[in-house]
Amino acid sequence: MYAMQPPSWVSCAAEIVAPARRADVLVEELDGEALLSDPARGHTHRLNQTALAIWRQCDGRTSTRQIAESMTANYQIDADTALDHVEQMLVLLAEAGLFEAPKA
Repeated sequence: MYAMQPPSWVSCAAEIVAPARRADVLVEELDGEALLSDPARGHTHRLNQTALAIWRQCDGRTSTRQIAESMTANYQIDADTALDHVEQMLVLLAEAGLFEAPKA
């Protein structure tokens, strides 16, 4: 029997401890969703309500686990599911280059 491999994003998520959104990313919110405009790369990203809730907490001080805990409280989902979803979203945001570079 083969051991199941974790999804590829899991190793990336472990490196995102307290994500900090880039200050130059422009945010336009409407009806609980948002458009993020990245002037440096010329890209626009659409966030739904839950993705926006995660984005708002990316202040460089709030840990991935703390973000997941707030999602558990606000969306009535279990802790493991919340952490899984938060980690996936953080990896997507990081891959889009929307976070500050980690400080050495």
